[in-house]
Amino acid sequence: MSEPERSSLLQFMAGVLALVIFLIDALTPLDIAIAVLYVAVVLVAVTAWPRRGALLIMAGCMLLTVAAYVISYGMSIVGGSFARMLVSLVAIAITTFLALKGQAATSRLLLREEALSRAQAQLTHVTRVTMLGELAASIAHEVNQPLAAINANGEACLRWIDRPQPEIQEVKAAVQGMLEDATRASEVIRRVRLLSRKSEPAYAPLAVNDIVEESAALVQRELARHGVRLTPRLTGGLPLVHADRVQLQQVIINLMMNGMQAMEDIPGHRRELVLETSLSGDDRVAVTVIDCGHGIDPAHRDRLFDPFFSTKTEGMGMGLPICRSIIESHGGRIRVIDGVDNGAALQFSLPSL
Repeated sequence: MSEPERSSLLQFMAGVLALVIFLIDALTPLDIAIAVLYVAVVLVAVTAWPRRGALLIMAGCMLLTVAAYVISYGMSIVGGSFARMLVSLVAIAITTFLALKGQAATSRLLLREEALSRAQAQLTHVTRVTMLGELAASIAHEVNQPLAAINANGEACLRWIDRPQPEIQEVKAAVQGMLEDATRASEVIRRVRLLSRKSEPAYAPLAVNDIVEESAALVQRELARHGVRLTPRLTGGLPLVHADRVQLQQVIINLMMNGMQAMEDIPGHRRELVLETSLSGDDRVAVTVIDCGHGIDPAHRDRLFDPFFSTKTEGMGMGLPICRSIIESHGGRIRVIDGVDNGAALQFSLPSL
């Protein structure tokens, strides 16, 4: 039901309820404060009309209360009944006041949940762009590889053509290779543009393994620079998740970068980063990033996802809090998991479709 339809239905219900209360109050001999029930009409009116409309409904309910009294008792003051009428009038006024005050407070709060959401989206975008700056070498490497292959295929293509008897099949193969490498370069640029773009999340059914592989491709140069060996352990046949591709890539890349940085002072032959996907027991798809660093200090564990907390000398302390915000906005959870002999393991899980 749309919002206008819902408002119209509530308005109709408020009108019917007010009429029923008035008829009972005016035409039945019940010696009780029937008019107090107008507070229900007021509560419905506050949700169905703006402030001025709710005040008009309040005034109308009070007039109906007085009209019912006059129909029953005329202009004379009948002690108990007159007192009940006054109580009803006061109850209607107080209920309207409190309901409108609560509505105003709710509106202010909504304007603030919205402002916070906008600020959070801006911060997420800023950290994503900062992350792309850190990955500049990897991105350039990913683009240069297919460009170099295109150049090599182009030179080979010219050589095949310049022969006394042109090798048409070899030329075709070289051109086909050029097209494939151009597609590779275009795909890398497309992924970078998606990560750098500031836009609303676009939720869709996604395969987590695909997101993991795309994310890992963007950090290949960083892995090489840190001397880290990547070990993927991707479980096949996982169910899809309802998520935003770019935001999930941001989380995975951030966790991988943290894992690489955690192993900077570890001997080179031991630097291994495990990227694992699995199906958890509660029907959630999980992604786990495991490093071989020094692990997480127990004193820092509870603060790891707090804003502005960082174990790095020059860290801003916003990477993991933003990761948590993204995952929780997807209905998931992120945590440090136990059972790792050396290093640290961070895992996020999302509801499956």
